[in-house]
Amino acid sequence: MKVTHYSQQEWMQYIEDHLPSEVRDEMEDHLYRCEACLASYMIGIDQLALQQILEVEDQSAYMNRILIRTVGKRPAWYRSTLFHYGIAAAATLVLVATGFFHGISQEIGTYGAFKPAPPLEAPASLETPISISDHLVNRTLTWLDTLQNEHKKGGLTP
Repeated sequence: MKVTHYSQQEWMQYIEDHLPSEVRDEMEDHLYRCEACLASYMIGIDQLALQQILEVEDQSAYMNRILIRTVGKRPAWYRSTLFHYGIAAAATLVLVATGFFHGISQEIGTYGAFKPAPPLEAPASLETPISISDHLVNRTLTWLDTLQNEHKKGGLTP
């Protein structure tokens, strides 16, 4: 039996699915037995992949084509990043229009104003502002000292 090898052109037609099914089956059987034709087939696959990469202009259209081929449907419109940004922008506009952020800033302003009274003997120009974290640490240490003193007096039972 004489072995006939297929040309690169025939393998490209096989890869692009331009052949009748009988010829495809025959070529596929030959592909399992012939190393030279397998190498030609792999070269054709590489050429086609390179050609498709160079042809890709619009990434989103390319991804949609792949999704249509693999999944069979387009991605849902509500999974779009632009849709999520639109919802976030609309929610922000509603919160700004209703004054929600203004009310929050006023509430936080009353709790965040830990400004101690200036000392009587020091002029205002020499005053060093105490940061909120220093104030919180001082208050916490004072509270812990009172707990420790009560424990020493027998006020707290473990």
